[in-house]
Amino acid sequence: MDKGKVTICLCSSRAIIDREKVVGISQALYEAGYTVNVEADLCEKAISDFSGMETIAGSTVIACYPRAVYSLFDRLNLRPAGVADIRNGSMEDVLNCFDLMKIRESKSFTAEMDALPRKPGRDVWYPVIDRERCSGCGKCYDFCLFGVYSYENGVTEVSRPTQCKINCPACARTCPEKAIIFPKYEKAPINGGLTDDEPVSVNPRLLYNEALRYRLDQRRRSVSLLKKEP
Repeated sequence: MDKGKVTICLCSSRAIIDREKVVGISQALYEAGYTVNVEADLCEKAISDFSGMETIAGSTVIACYPRAVYSLFDRLNLRPAGVADIRNGSMEDVLNCFDLMKIRESKSFTAEMDALPRKPGRDVWYPVIDRERCSGCGKCYDFCLFGVYSYENGVTEVSRPTQCKINCPACARTCPEKAIIFPKYEKAPINGGLTDDEPVSVNPRLLYNEALRYRLDQRRRSVSLLKKEP
């Protein structure tokens, strides 16, 4: 009897999900009657395969912080059936969400995990917005140097996620409501966690100076490219 569908994200571009936990949880759920699907990277899938994400939304998603996962799906106007945190929780914590205990490890699931692609040179990095916190102030839109956001009628959207600069969470630090989430970032609250592992508020003048230096650097590069070779 099929108890339901479960999708587990490996976050393969950053390897921040423990694969041994994925194997153990997958086996336990499978033997309990769940249909288990393992995805290499939901952040990547969210910007490349809407129909696939629509299908996944009908399942319980096991990935990182629930606030980050729900915000990822909110961007597509989707809502997963439920979310469990495998990035920060133990195997037992996740299985407790399904009223299950750990079951023996399976070599077949280990082989399945190893077969999934690892893409260390093709990292996926972009923000998602926690709509429950976002006030629509537009500060992220005003600050972003890369055209990631659009802003209209008081609503901010992550409209061009692939233009985001890898490992740059600066816009999240400008958000007064801590509504901007980078799921792959290492510290809370920027990664969707509710604790403050690092202070988010920063000096606006320092941010402005950083932005100004970047723009000047880009201008110098463009001028250099326009110069004719002697």
